[in-house]
Amino acid sequence: PGANSDPIILGLQGQVFKFEGRNGGWYSNLSNKHLQWNMQFRQFSTCPAGEDMFVSGLSISVEDSNILIATTPEATEACRSDPGAVCLGEGTLHLSFDGGKTFLSKPGDYHFSSRNRVVAHNTYSACSRKWHDYEVSKNERRLGNIRDGGRRSTVVEKKPLQLLKDAKTTMINSIDCESWIENRVLNNDLFQQRGHWSTLYVETPHVSFHIEYRRSDWFDPKCEFQSLDAWMTKVSNEMEQTEWYGILGETKHKIYSKETGEQIKTDRYQLLRGKDDSDYEVSGPLHTEFAAGSEKGFVSLMMDTIVASS
Repeated sequence: PGANSDPIILGLQGQVFKFEGRNGGWYSNLSNKHLQWNMQFRQFSTCPAGEDMFVSGLSISVEDSNILIATTPEATEACRSDPGAVCLGEGTLHLSFDGGKTFLSKPGDYHFSSRNRVVAHNTYSACSRKWHDYEVSKNERRLGNIRDGGRRSTVVEKKPLQLLKDAKTTMINSIDCESWIENRVLNNDLFQQRGHWSTLYVETPHVSFHIEYRRSDWFDPKCEFQSLDAWMTKVSNEMEQTEWYGILGETKHKIYSKETGEQIKTDRYQLLRGKDDSDYEVSGPLHTEFAAGSEKGFVSLMMDTIVASS
Protein backbone atom coordinates (compact mmCIF):
# COMPACT_ATOMS: atom_id res chain seq x y z
CA PRO A 1 0.00 0.00 0.00
CA GLY A 2 1.32 3.39 -0.90
CA ALA A 3 1.70 6.06 -3.58
CA ASN A 4 3.15 5.53 -7.02
CA SER A 5 4.33 7.96 -9.65
CA ASP A 6 1.47 9.45 -11.68
CA PRO A 7 0.31 9.62 -8.70
CA ILE A 8 -1.61 6.37 -8.27
CA ILE A 9 -2.79 5.50 -4.77
CA LEU A 10 -2.62 1.80 -3.92
CA GLY A 11 -5.12 1.46 -1.08
CA LEU A 12 -4.99 -0.67 2.04
CA GLN A 13 -7.96 -2.76 0.92
CA GLY A 14 -7.12 -3.27 -2.74
CA GLN A 15 -8.26 0.15 -3.96
CA VAL A 16 -6.43 1.75 -6.90
CA PHE A 17 -7.22 5.33 -7.86
CA LYS A 18 -5.62 8.50 -9.14
CA PHE A 19 -5.14 11.62 -7.03
CA GLU A 20 -4.45 14.74 -9.07
CA GLY A 21 -3.06 17.39 -6.73
CA ARG A 22 -1.28 20.53 -7.91
CA ASN A 23 2.25 21.25 -8.99
CA GLY A 24 4.46 21.86 -5.96
CA GLY A 25 1.77 20.99 -3.44
CA TRP A 26 2.38 18.87 -0.33
CA TYR A 27 -0.35 16.39 0.66
CA SER A 28 -1.00 14.20 3.68
CA ASN A 29 -0.93 10.59 2.57
CA LEU A 30 -1.25 9.06 6.03
CA SER A 31 -1.68 10.71 9.39
CA ASN A 32 -2.15 9.19 12.85
CA LYS A 33 -0.70 9.54 16.34
CA HIS A 34 2.48 7.66 15.35
CA LEU A 35 3.13 8.86 11.81
CA GLN A 36 2.79 11.80 9.44
CA TRP A 37 3.58 10.78 5.86
CA ASN A 38 3.43 13.65 3.35
CA MET A 39 4.16 13.69 -0.36
CA GLN A 40 4.93 16.46 -2.84
CA PHE A 41 3.68 16.52 -6.43
CA ARG A 42 5.60 17.95 -9.34
CA GLN A 43 4.43 18.49 -12.92
CA PHE A 44 6.76 17.65 -15.81
CA SER A 45 5.93 19.56 -18.97
CA THR A 46 7.53 17.10 -21.41
CA CYS A 47 5.17 14.30 -20.36
CA PRO A 48 1.72 13.74 -21.95
CA ALA A 49 -1.18 15.75 -20.49
CA GLY A 50 -2.90 13.82 -17.75
CA GLU A 51 0.24 11.77 -17.16
CA ASP A 52 2.59 14.58 -16.23
CA MET A 53 2.22 14.75 -12.43
CA PHE A 54 4.56 12.68 -10.26
CA VAL A 55 5.38 12.27 -6.58
CA SER A 56 8.80 13.91 -6.33
CA GLY A 57 9.19 14.56 -2.59
CA LEU A 58 8.39 12.66 0.61
CA SER A 59 8.50 13.36 4.31
CA ILE A 60 8.12 10.79 7.07
CA SER A 61 7.69 12.12 10.60
CA VAL A 62 7.52 9.80 13.57
CA GLU A 63 7.27 10.54 17.25
CA ASP A 64 10.82 11.79 17.82
CA SER A 65 12.29 12.60 14.39
CA ASN A 66 11.71 13.02 10.68
CA ILE A 67 13.26 12.36 7.31
CA LEU A 68 12.79 14.51 4.22
CA ILE A 69 13.44 12.93 0.82
CA ALA A 70 13.88 15.47 -1.98
CA THR A 71 14.69 15.37 -5.69
CA THR A 72 16.28 18.00 -7.92
CA PRO A 73 16.29 18.22 -11.74
CA GLU A 74 20.06 18.63 -11.76
CA ALA A 75 22.79 16.97 -9.74
CA THR A 76 24.36 18.84 -6.85
CA GLU A 77 27.62 20.69 -7.46
CA ALA A 78 29.49 18.25 -5.20
CA CYS A 79 28.34 15.28 -7.27
CA ARG A 80 28.98 17.02 -10.60
CA SER A 81 32.45 18.34 -9.80
CA ASP A 82 33.94 15.15 -8.32
CA PRO A 83 34.27 12.37 -10.93
CA GLY A 84 34.89 9.87 -8.15
CA ALA A 85 31.79 10.73 -6.14
CA VAL A 86 29.05 8.11 -5.80
CA CYS A 87 25.72 9.86 -5.29
CA LEU A 88 22.12 8.72 -5.02
CA GLY A 89 20.39 9.03 -8.37
CA GLU A 90 23.61 10.48 -9.80
CA GLY A 91 23.25 13.45 -7.45
CA THR A 92 19.52 14.16 -7.89
CA LEU A 93 18.18 12.36 -4.79
CA HIS A 94 18.77 13.87 -1.35
CA LEU A 95 18.08 13.04 2.31
CA SER A 96 17.65 15.40 5.25
CA PHE A 97 17.43 14.42 8.90
CA ASP A 98 17.16 17.95 10.30
CA GLY A 99 13.97 19.26 8.73
CA GLY A 100 15.53 20.35 5.46
CA LYS A 101 18.36 22.49 6.88
CA THR A 102 21.02 20.22 5.37
CA PHE A 103 20.93 17.42 2.80
CA LEU A 104 23.17 14.53 1.87
CA SER A 105 23.25 12.53 -1.36
CA LYS A 106 25.64 9.72 -0.49
CA PRO A 107 24.51 6.07 -0.34
CA GLY A 108 24.79 4.54 3.11
CA ASP A 109 23.27 3.01 6.22
CA TYR A 110 22.03 5.92 8.34
CA HIS A 111 20.64 5.90 11.86
CA PHE A 112 18.62 8.93 12.87
CA SER A 113 17.24 9.52 16.33
CA SER A 114 17.69 6.54 18.66
CA ARG A 115 15.59 3.88 16.91
CA ASN A 116 15.17 4.92 13.28
CA ARG A 117 17.16 3.88 10.24
CA VAL A 118 17.49 4.55 6.50
CA VAL A 119 19.42 2.34 4.10
CA ALA A 120 19.92 4.07 0.73
CA HIS A 121 21.70 2.72 -2.34
CA ASN A 122 21.61 2.96 -6.11
CA THR A 123 19.95 0.02 -7.78
CA TYR A 124 19.92 -2.03 -10.95
CA SER A 125 16.60 -1.62 -12.79
CA ALA A 126 15.76 -5.35 -12.59
CA CYS A 127 15.92 -5.07 -8.79
CA SER A 128 13.29 -2.35 -8.56
CA ARG A 129 10.18 -3.34 -6.61
CA LYS A 130 7.12 -4.42 -8.61
CA TRP A 131 4.35 -5.04 -6.08
CA HIS A 132 3.16 -3.94 -2.75
CA ASP A 133 2.24 -5.40 0.62
CA TYR A 134 2.60 -4.81 4.31
CA GLU A 135 2.33 -6.93 7.38
CA VAL A 136 1.55 -6.23 11.00
CA SER A 137 4.42 -6.79 13.41
CA LYS A 138 5.49 -10.29 14.41
CA ASN A 139 2.83 -12.44 16.10
CA GLU A 140 0.10 -9.97 15.24
CA ARG A 141 -2.72 -10.33 12.73
CA ARG A 142 -2.35 -8.98 9.20
CA LEU A 143 -4.39 -6.23 7.58
CA GLY A 144 -5.05 -5.27 4.00
CA ASN A 145 -2.44 -7.26 2.09
CA ILE A 146 -2.60 -6.90 -1.65
CA ARG A 147 -0.57 -10.11 -1.79
CA ASP A 148 0.50 -12.66 0.75
CA GLY A 149 4.15 -12.64 1.79
CA GLY A 150 6.44 -9.92 2.96
CA ARG A 151 9.27 -9.72 5.41
CA ARG A 152 9.29 -11.09 8.92
CA SER A 153 10.24 -8.70 11.65
CA THR A 154 13.29 -9.49 13.77
CA VAL A 155 14.88 -8.03 16.86
CA VAL A 156 18.31 -8.14 15.18
CA GLU A 157 19.01 -5.32 12.74
CA LYS A 158 19.52 -6.71 9.25
CA LYS A 159 22.55 -5.87 7.15
CA PRO A 160 21.88 -3.73 4.04
CA LEU A 161 22.58 -6.63 1.67
CA GLN A 162 20.18 -8.83 3.64
CA LEU A 163 17.44 -6.24 3.17
CA LEU A 164 18.12 -6.38 -0.56
CA LYS A 165 18.03 -10.19 -0.59
CA ASP A 166 14.78 -10.30 1.39
CA ALA A 167 13.07 -8.11 -1.19
CA LYS A 168 14.15 -10.26 -4.15
CA THR A 169 10.75 -11.90 -4.70
CA THR A 170 9.10 -8.48 -5.17
CA MET A 171 11.49 -7.30 -7.86
CA ILE A 172 10.77 -6.63 -11.53
CA ASN A 173 13.16 -9.37 -12.66
CA SER A 174 14.33 -11.48 -9.74
CA ILE A 175 16.49 -13.76 -11.94
CA ASP A 176 18.52 -10.91 -13.44
CA CYS A 177 18.65 -9.20 -10.08
CA GLU A 178 19.99 -12.28 -8.28
CA SER A 179 23.23 -12.16 -10.25
CA TRP A 180 23.61 -8.46 -9.45
CA ILE A 181 23.05 -9.13 -5.74
CA GLU A 182 25.59 -11.97 -5.74
CA ASN A 183 28.20 -9.62 -7.18
CA ARG A 184 27.42 -7.04 -4.51
CA VAL A 185 27.87 -9.66 -1.79
CA LEU A 186 31.09 -10.94 -3.34
CA ASN A 187 32.60 -7.48 -3.72
CA ASN A 188 30.93 -5.88 -0.69
CA ASP A 189 30.29 -2.78 -2.77
CA LEU A 190 26.56 -2.05 -2.50
CA PHE A 191 27.16 1.57 -1.51
CA GLN A 192 29.74 2.07 -4.28
CA GLN A 193 27.23 1.39 -7.08
CA ARG A 194 26.40 4.22 -9.46
CA GLY A 195 22.98 4.58 -11.03
CA HIS A 196 20.08 6.80 -11.98
CA TRP A 197 17.62 4.69 -9.93
CA SER A 198 17.81 4.24 -6.16
CA THR A 199 16.24 2.16 -3.40
CA LEU A 200 15.60 3.25 0.18
CA TYR A 201 14.50 1.25 3.22
CA VAL A 202 13.12 3.25 6.13
CA GLU A 203 12.69 1.49 9.47
CA THR A 204 11.07 2.88 12.62
CA PRO A 205 9.52 1.11 15.63
CA HIS A 206 5.96 1.61 14.31
CA VAL A 207 6.29 1.53 10.52
CA SER A 208 8.72 0.50 7.77
CA PHE A 209 8.86 1.70 4.16
CA HIS A 210 10.31 0.60 0.84
CA ILE A 211 10.92 3.53 -1.51
CA GLU A 212 12.00 3.45 -5.15
CA TYR A 213 13.42 6.46 -6.96
CA ARG A 214 13.04 6.30 -10.72
CA ARG A 215 13.99 8.71 -13.50
CA SER A 216 13.23 8.93 -17.20
CA ASP A 217 15.42 7.13 -19.71
CA TRP A 218 18.73 8.99 -19.63
CA PHE A 219 19.56 8.28 -23.28
CA ASP A 220 16.08 8.73 -24.78
CA PRO A 221 14.05 10.99 -22.45
CA LYS A 222 10.70 11.12 -24.27
CA CYS A 223 9.13 12.15 -20.97
CA GLU A 224 11.54 13.65 -18.47
CA PHE A 225 10.37 12.87 -14.95
CA GLN A 226 11.51 12.05 -11.43
CA SER A 227 9.34 9.74 -9.37
CA LEU A 228 9.31 8.47 -5.80
CA ASP A 229 7.22 5.32 -5.29
CA ALA A 230 6.70 4.45 -1.63
CA TRP A 231 5.04 1.52 0.12
CA MET A 232 4.60 0.58 3.73
CA THR A 233 6.02 -2.90 4.34
CA LYS A 234 5.21 -3.26 8.03
CA VAL A 235 3.21 -1.50 10.75
CA SER A 236 3.06 -2.13 14.47
CA ASN A 237 -0.08 -3.52 16.03
CA GLU A 238 -0.28 -0.37 18.17
CA MET A 239 -0.30 1.85 15.09
CA GLU A 240 -2.81 -0.35 13.32
CA GLN A 241 -5.30 0.12 16.13
CA THR A 242 -5.31 3.92 15.82
CA GLU A 243 -7.56 6.02 13.59
CA TRP A 244 -5.90 6.82 10.24
CA TYR A 245 -6.42 9.99 8.20
CA GLY A 246 -5.05 11.23 4.90
CA ILE A 247 -5.40 10.01 1.33
CA LEU A 248 -4.07 6.52 1.96
CA GLY A 249 -5.31 6.48 5.54
CA GLU A 250 -8.92 6.69 4.43
CA THR A 251 -8.58 3.44 2.49
CA LYS A 252 -8.08 1.45 5.69
CA HIS A 253 -11.75 0.42 5.66
CA LYS A 254 -13.72 -0.94 2.73
CA ILE A 255 -16.57 1.09 1.26
CA TYR A 256 -19.41 -0.64 -0.58
CA SER A 257 -21.77 0.59 -3.28
CA LYS A 258 -25.35 1.05 -2.08
CA GLU A 259 -26.60 0.04 -5.52
CA THR A 260 -24.58 -3.10 -6.20
CA GLY A 261 -23.22 -4.08 -2.79
CA GLU A 262 -19.76 -4.44 -4.32
CA GLN A 263 -16.64 -2.87 -2.89
CA ILE A 264 -15.74 0.51 -4.40
CA LYS A 265 -12.14 0.37 -5.56
CA THR A 266 -11.50 3.03 -8.20
CA ASP A 267 -13.80 6.04 -7.67
CA ARG A 268 -11.73 8.62 -5.80
CA TYR A 269 -14.84 10.73 -5.06
CA GLN A 270 -16.54 7.86 -3.27
CA LEU A 271 -13.43 6.53 -1.56
CA LEU A 272 -12.26 9.82 -0.03
CA ARG A 273 -14.44 11.98 2.20
CA GLY A 274 -12.68 15.16 1.05
CA LYS A 275 -14.05 15.93 -2.39
CA ASP A 276 -11.39 18.51 -3.24
CA ASP A 277 -7.71 17.61 -3.47
CA SER A 278 -6.99 20.71 -1.41
CA ASP A 279 -8.74 19.03 1.55
CA TYR A 280 -5.57 16.93 1.96
CA GLU A 281 -3.03 19.67 1.32
CA VAL A 282 -0.60 20.65 4.09
CA SER A 283 1.35 23.90 4.14
CA GLY A 284 4.80 22.29 4.06
CA PRO A 285 6.72 19.01 4.09
CA LEU A 286 6.65 18.58 7.87
CA HIS A 287 3.25 20.10 8.59
CA THR A 288 0.37 18.03 9.94
CA GLU A 289 -2.77 20.14 9.63
CA PHE A 290 -5.18 19.63 6.71
CA ALA A 291 -8.91 20.06 6.26
CA ALA A 292 -9.79 16.34 6.23
CA GLY A 293 -7.31 15.53 8.96
CA SER A 294 -9.53 14.85 11.99
CA GLU A 295 -13.07 14.16 13.04
CA LYS A 296 -13.44 17.91 13.60
CA GLY A 297 -12.15 18.54 10.10
CA PHE A 298 -14.51 15.94 8.67
CA VAL A 299 -17.53 17.59 10.32
CA SER A 300 -16.42 20.95 8.94
CA LEU A 301 -16.18 19.47 5.43
CA MET A 302 -19.66 18.01 5.73
CA MET A 303 -21.09 21.35 6.91
CA ASP A 304 -19.46 23.16 3.99
CA THR A 305 -20.97 20.61 1.59
CA ILE A 306 -24.45 21.05 3.10
CA VAL A 307 -24.22 24.85 2.89
CA ALA A 308 -22.98 24.73 -0.72
CA SER A 309 -25.82 22.45 -1.80
CA SER A 310 -28.61 24.34 0.00
